[in-house]
Amino acid sequence: MKKMKRGGARPGAGRPSGQGRYGEPTRIMRVPVSMMDTVKDMMESKTKDFALPLFDMKVEAGVPNFTDSDNYELYNLGEKFMMSNPDDHFLVKVSGYSMKDAGILPDDILLVNKSKEARDGDIIIASVDNGAVVKRLSQKNGITKLVSENEDYPDIEDEEQNLYFWGVVAKVIREY
Repeated sequence: MKKMKRGGARPGAGRPSGQGRYGEPTRIMRVPVSMMDTVKDMMESKTKDFALPLFDMKVEAGVPNFTDSDNYELYNLGEKFMMSNPDDHFLVKVSGYSMKDAGILPDDILLVNKSKEARDGDIIIASVDNGAVVKRLSQKNGITKLVSENEDYPDIEDEEQNLYFWGVVAKVIREY
């Protein structure tokens, strides 16, 4: 009786190449135990395509101008902008130049985290007097200001606490 070989590659054994979870051949890789969860989360998020709503309205980088809009397209972020929770984010498009010194220009797309608490110095999206704006938040001595990053535009001081914060700008996306 011939003894069967154990282990190693055997003709016809195993899953055909490219038929696994990632749709392509894979390799074994050593990962530090302390990084296992991070690498696993990253791999899982890279295999998911997701799209966020890009609303059909402009966020004024200047004087507030509000357009109520339910119109949007889905903007697929895919692997480019991995986020732990895409449902906590939305996108808006900028108009105006009041934030140019912060590197935010007309037609830039802002990725906004609506679950992050706004803090002094953050760039935020807010509603002011029925208008949507992107500004830097300043909170000093009990006074809240929305600060322009262009000296040609005035800051907005909220004496009556009429601000509604939509979220904190997480990324600026610029298409050329």
